[in-house]
Amino acid sequence: MKKIFTLLAALFVISAAWAQETDNTFQFTDLEGNPVADGTVIVVNTPNEEGQMVVPLKVRNISGEKAAVSLFENIDDMPNGSWQTCAFGNCMALKATGYSPRSVQPADYYQDIQTEWMPETGKYGTWTATLQIHVFNIVPKMQFGQIVETVGDNIIGYGPKVTVQFVYEDPSSVNAVKAHNTGSACHFNLRGQQVSSARKGLYIVRKADGSIMKYFKR
Repeated sequence: MKKIFTLLAALFVISAAWAQETDNTFQFTDLEGNPVADGTVIVVNTPNEEGQMVVPLKVRNISGEKAAVSLFENIDDMPNGSWQTCAFGNCMALKATGYSPRSVQPADYYQDIQTEWMPETGKYGTWTATLQIHVFNIVPKMQFGQIVETVGDNIIGYGPKVTVQFVYEDPSSVNAVKAHNTGSACHFNLRGQQVSSARKGLYIVRKADGSIMKYFKR
């Protein structure tokens, strides 16, 4: 009986490890081409001139073979505004958690994902999105007398995942923190109001030397 229990426990551990194995067909990189590891947290806190908070990532096919791919984007916590994704050659507005356009990409594919949150002006806040590469099966179909390869419905690999922490704050709150100089370390919320202690969320900390930093408490 003990041997059976030990065997079952070993099979459970092997199955769990297999379920968590990351598919490495595609890889996230930063805009300079440096690999971004699975599980990385990225902070985006500066809107561009159009008011978009762009995710600074690219995706590279490192398998050496063409593959069917999409980006699963969890945006359930988006507080306002809209979400645009242009991953893998096609653009679409995403109103809820779901996939970017699916496509078959060549072995040398390497492009930025052009994905951004467009917050409503003046509606400040902090929230988290997750992006994960999903690899699908390739299905050959006959179209106009020719066989073309299309994306199937079966996920054959779960690729790297990144967490994007969006911080859209009122610039005046930062100025208020800078003006508040007591000679000791203080915590402020995103409205520039001093708080006695930091609970869960994002805070601005003015250190005793007058320097300013952001602090996220989980």
